[in-house]
Amino acid sequence: MAVTWKKLAYETDVITKALLTTKGDIIYASSASTPARLGIGTNTQLLNVATDVPAWINIPAPVAHTLNSHSVPSGAVDFDLQQATDLVVMTVTNQAALPSSGVALGQLCWATGELTLHVCSVAA
Repeated sequence: MAVTWKKLAYETDVITKALLTTKGDIIYASSASTPARLGIGTNTQLLNVATDVPAWINIPAPVAHTLNSHSVPSGAVDFDLQQATDLVVMTVTNQAALPSSGVALGQLCWATGELTLHVCSVAA
C-alpha cells in the first residue's frame, strides 16, 4: 500500500468558527476573499441585497390595488396553456344585458341568470 499525503490548510486559508457568534449567522464575502458575518435577523425580516451586500429588511407594507388601476388589454392575451389566476370576468344578469359597446375583443362575460359564459368576438 502506498503512502498518501494530504496538504493541510493554513489558518489564514480557512474560515474559522470564531466568525460565527450566534445561531443563524450567515457568512458572506464583504470583498474578494474576505469572509464576513451577517447576524441573524429578527422574526419576519427578509434577506435583501443592496449594492452587492446582504442585509435584513422589514417586510414592506402591502400595497392596495384597485381594479380601475388596470386597463383592458388592447390585443390578445396569450396564457401559453398556463392557468389564468385572478382573471376578471364581467357579469350580467342575462344574455339580453350583454354590453353593446366599451368591450374589448376577447372579454369574457358571465350571465348569472342563465349560467352561460360569453366571449366578445367582434369589438364595437
